[in-house]
Amino acid sequence: MDQARMNDLITASINLGGLSQDDIARIIQFRVFGNRRGFLLLENMPIGAVPDTPLSRDSINKKDVRSEMLLLQATALLGDPIGYIQESEGSLINNFFPHPSQARKMSSDSFDTELDLHTENAFHAVQPDYLVLLCLRQDPGEEAVTYVASIDNILDKLEPADIHYFAHEQYNFLSDYCKREKNCRIDINKRQPVLYGDIAAPYFRFDPYFMVASSHQAQTKLAMLRDLAWQAAEPLRLRAGNLLIIDNRKTAHARSAFSARFDGTDRWIQRTFAVCNRRFLVEKLGTRSQVFELVANL
Repeated sequence: MDQARMNDLITASINLGGLSQDDIARIIQFRVFGNRRGFLLLENMPIGAVPDTPLSRDSINKKDVRSEMLLLQATALLGDPIGYIQESEGSLINNFFPHPSQARKMSSDSFDTELDLHTENAFHAVQPDYLVLLCLRQDPGEEAVTYVASIDNILDKLEPADIHYFAHEQYNFLSDYCKREKNCRIDINKRQPVLYGDIAAPYFRFDPYFMVASSHQAQTKLAMLRDLAWQAAEPLRLRAGNLLIIDNRKTAHARSAFSARFDGTDRWIQRTFAVCNRRFLVEKLGTRSQVFELVANL
């Protein structure tokens, strides 16, 4: 989609997205003040008519766009909606549902594999500040669980010496992205600490599958942190009409395995990303595009 059409879609969504004044106020309050849990869950959102869950993105036949407009309206309240060329070829809205070809893969399109706790695109110089998930259909067995672990809750379980360690130890964050594909696990020499920002109330980047430790101690510490993050994780079973906003700078999230039937009744999630610093990105990258390729450094 070209920039003009993107702008038209976002404009229409801002004006007609379907959020109530109370919903808008809660989203803005979450953006300004955050909360200890690191997420905001809104229920019973007007998602419109949802067709059968497709088997592939090529077969999506969704005529009612109320869910897309709702999702973009919520995203625009948080920042600027963006996409990545490796995610649905740069679409601002990503659709996730079980794909038979993705069985046993570490992918959002998988279903029978747990996705471990991770921060979205922790390796990327253009890391989203928020991700927004809108559930169009829960899985028939109600097995799928989304987990969110907030650093505010994890810190309670860490000793001061560990907090200092994770604010200074440089882990090598491997890239999930190749040029146009995902799940690549390539070394882009992205060495950075887990905790950053104000150490009294730090931000959090975490993705054990894509992190390489420089020593046995660093690996042991990473395993300990993963265990503590899972202890702090809150389980959420997303149902149709649930809108989940995750603060990607303060949390890691995960998803359990679940069953798929491939008969039109499977789980269907839509997702967007938001950044709060787009003007800075335009200055550094020299482009106003909302769709980004792999950017290792700014």
